[in-house]
Amino acid sequence: MKFLLPAFVCLTALPAHAQGLNGEDTPSNWRVTHTERFGIWESLCDERTEPAGLHQRCYIRHVDVFSPRPAFGALFTFVHRPKGTLEVEFGLEPGTLFGPNGFRIEKDGAVMWRTRRPGCLTGVSCTFAEEAAQEVIGVMAAGGAVRLEFRDRHGAAQDLTWPLEGFAAALADFESESAKRNIQAGG
Repeated sequence: MKFLLPAFVCLTALPAHAQGLNGEDTPSNWRVTHTERFGIWESLCDERTEPAGLHQRCYIRHVDVFSPRPAFGALFTFVHRPKGTLEVEFGLEPGTLFGPNGFRIEKDGAVMWRTRRPGCLTGVSCTFAEEAAQEVIGVMAAGGAVRLEFRDRHGAAQDLTWPLEGFAAALADFESESAKRNIQAGG
């Protein structure tokens, strides 16, 4: 499975729930209907026809391929509404290891937010929903930078900074485009 993540991130760069109708991890028949870049952050919407009708969704993403092949490494962030409420998903490769203070948001030299969730610090699963997602999104929208200090799945030390400049504008665009498609409560 850990060998599939690099291909998945490079080929699709879509949320983990972006599967073909038969369940494969491919971009399938999604058609992009909106894309706007705000610094490193992208606000996108896409759609496809499913047996139940037209399925539309919008999301914010950032994909960081921090190491090329042969020691490929990538992390990503998605803000989306898979079940009607906001989620922030940090995509980490299995084998990624953070120290207790290595996964944080800083602004003007101060730590504004950090996670110590075991799944986030070990590359297992790192998704924040409902109130926890609102908290992360609020801190991200206030600016600063996401700071990620970790050992990647190959054992190499990594130190990444994702500027949050543009995130608030991406969030506003995401909300506006979601409203236009009437997907505030789902998608």
